[in-house]
Amino acid sequence: MRTRTIKKNFWFSYAEDKQLKYLSSILNLSEANTIRKLLYETQVKQCPTKEFYEAIDKINKIGININQLARIANSTGKIYEEKLNQQFNELEKLRNVIYERFI
Repeated sequence: MRTRTIKKNFWFSYAEDKQLKYLSSILNLSEANTIRKLLYETQVKQCPTKEFYEAIDKINKIGININQLARIANSTGKIYEEKLNQQFNELEKLRNVIYERFI
């Protein structure tokens, strides 16, 4: 008895067909078995959420703030330690949130 009972038809571009033929030849498998191998042995990562990109955007903004404070410190010799510590603390909190939610 046949174990594969569902037939799928796909449309490939010329380049995709060429790539499939190439992969099949180097793996020494049929095109169907090459697709099965890719299906079962390839790890796919889920797309990041909007929340992830918002967190990255916040990190970039904090980095800009730290860079501005460093520029002021280099040009005037004054270090705004309180503001700098505040930015580093905010960065650390955000880092912890990213690790808890996304990693």
